[in-house]
Amino acid sequence: MYEWDNKTTDVLIVGAGPTGLMMACQLAMHKVSFRIIDKNESLSKSSGALILQARSLEIVEKMGIAQDAVKQGIVADAINIVFDGETIKSTAIKNIGKNLSQFPFLLMLEQSKTEKLLLKFIGESHNFVERGIHFQSFIQEKDTISSVVILPDGTTQTITSKYLIAADGAASSVRNFLHIPFEGISYPKPIFILDCTAKTNFIPGEINFVFSNSTVAGFFSLPDSRWRIDSPLPKSLEKFGNITFDQIETAFHLSTQLDIKFKDVEWFSITHVHQKYAKVMRVQNCFLAGDAAHVNTPIGSQGMNTGLQDAFNLAWKLAYVIKNKAKPSLLDTYSLERLGISKGFARYADTLFKLLTNNNSAAKFIRPYGIKVLLKIIFPLLNKLNVVRQRFFISISQIGIHYRSSILSTRQSEGNFPHKAPKPGDRLPYVEFLYKGIKTNDFKILGAISFNLFILSDTLPVDIEKIAEKFNLTTKVIKRSPENKKFYKLLGIKHSGYYLIRPDMHIALRSASLDSIRLNDYLHQFLI
Repeated sequence: MYEWDNKTTDVLIVGAGPTGLMMACQLAMHKVSFRIIDKNESLSKSSGALILQARSLEIVEKMGIAQDAVKQGIVADAINIVFDGETIKSTAIKNIGKNLSQFPFLLMLEQSKTEKLLLKFIGESHNFVERGIHFQSFIQEKDTISSVVILPDGTTQTITSKYLIAADGAASSVRNFLHIPFEGISYPKPIFILDCTAKTNFIPGEINFVFSNSTVAGFFSLPDSRWRIDSPLPKSLEKFGNITFDQIETAFHLSTQLDIKFKDVEWFSITHVHQKYAKVMRVQNCFLAGDAAHVNTPIGSQGMNTGLQDAFNLAWKLAYVIKNKAKPSLLDTYSLERLGISKGFARYADTLFKLLTNNNSAAKFIRPYGIKVLLKIIFPLLNKLNVVRQRFFISISQIGIHYRSSILSTRQSEGNFPHKAPKPGDRLPYVEFLYKGIKTNDFKILGAISFNLFILSDTLPVDIEKIAEKFNLTTKVIKRSPENKKFYKLLGIKHSGYYLIRPDMHIALRSASLDSIRLNDYLHQFLI
């Protein structure tokens, strides 16, 4: 099904992977018109990006589909470390982010299932993905972009849009057309990825990292006794051109010393890993997102989740500008906020990936011995010290990502706050409290597509109420009570004050009083 006559739209999205689909979902929520095209004729059936982090689950919770994701996935119970076929350390992680998020865990959910959930949401909003369509070229003028695409029957069509989103992967046609440098590293050692049923001593629901003198491998539990396995290609096979699964199986047994039998192979792929990012994420009214903007190693399961956050960051800004609710300069903050995230993650992921996959003498020594000693120190701390568990969860779940240096955040604090209070640019911290006599949490009462104003006071001042009405803010008055003491303390409010929250759940402005001047000035600076 294609909208052949719909040649004009607000936003054209190129690419229907997780990032493009999330962009479409968010634009649909904001009631912004779009077309989303993809060169592939059908969804991928492989596990792909496997772990949906807590921050991503918070995003899809605002769409009403988080519980469906949890039901279809597997909450990781534990992480096990295996050396030479023997498990030496384990740590329970099922509730590792308790009190930090409504989703205090790592959810193993195959990318194909994530995409189906997003597709269902798009369909329920009366939109759809147009498949088998290839992006060819575009001409960008001041206020419009004319994109030429090739339809499934071989004919061409020109689509006119205000904005163009490149979500078309690491080999992005849009990025290449714009001649944007894609800098970074392509690792020479290939890895293999396998989805299969396996007879093993590993417990379903757990993550296992396997180390030996010659290799490292990850085992991730899938439903129905299935496993996703990632590992560097055995060195003995690197010289061969066409490698079969049987060759992999034999070499894998020898290198890992595991008692395991593979059967019912669903997906087998050999690929090279890349760590790259685009020089810029915006050229006029064209934006890069997801793998088109940055490609990560598999370390930490960050790639897809980073792309979902790209879309979440950009969509509300586009919607506000398109609907004349914000000044066009708001769009400048997308690249400034998101580009730094991908670069920062690349630095430590590169070091760790090299350590785990290299076969030079130093890595061969450090991997079985140095890492073994290090993990014997770290895992007991993860098991016993809550502060260590929380820091691990914050680093991997992406809830710790902030935009403090963004123009939307700098110098946006009024009054005195404790050092530990969340700052402008931070993600709103998760906390449970009482609202209108009902136990809830701050994420649950946030409006999904608006700026939110949390008033921490027993009353809503008239001047603030007028400002909120003028700018269509979703306003919540959270009264002081014994049940809400934790909420006030966490936000650093002693008596009364307010927090202005962006549509992407990051703090825009905070005030330790009910003075409305700063609020009015902030909203007039960025919004219309």
